[in-house]
Amino acid sequence: MEVTKDGPFFVIERERFVARFPDHGDDLEQLRDQDIYVTVAGGPTYYVSLMTLDAIDAVLRRWAHTGEAAGGRYFYTTDLVITPRPGITAMIEAIEGLVREGEIGIACQMIPDPNDGPDAASWRHTQPAANAD
Repeated sequence: MEVTKDGPFFVIERERFVARFPDHGDDLEQLRDQDIYVTVAGGPTYYVSLMTLDAIDAVLRRWAHTGEAAGGRYFYTTDLVITPRPGITAMIEAIEGLVREGEIGIACQMIPDPNDGPDAASWRHTQPAANAD
């Protein structure tokens, strides 16, 4: 799998989507918890949190000591997809399945395009010009 770098993000391009995720300097095949932006070809961008069951267990155990989430008695997050094993390969395979099955829009939240909607004109006016010196 080819992983490229774009500023602070790692990028993986597939035929049906592009995945971007922050560079945390970790061994990519040991990742157990990763937030990824997925832009579907010709479509919107989604936000997905991918975790293994071990990662969720680690969070619950940590929260049992810190007192968060009623002392680790529950765990929830929006846009969560659980993978059976760690690593970016397993995570990209999960995303491929979500896109192929047409379920990414059900499992993950779409990130609104700032160029659409009622505030688009005011947003565009606050952005620097493309070729400003």
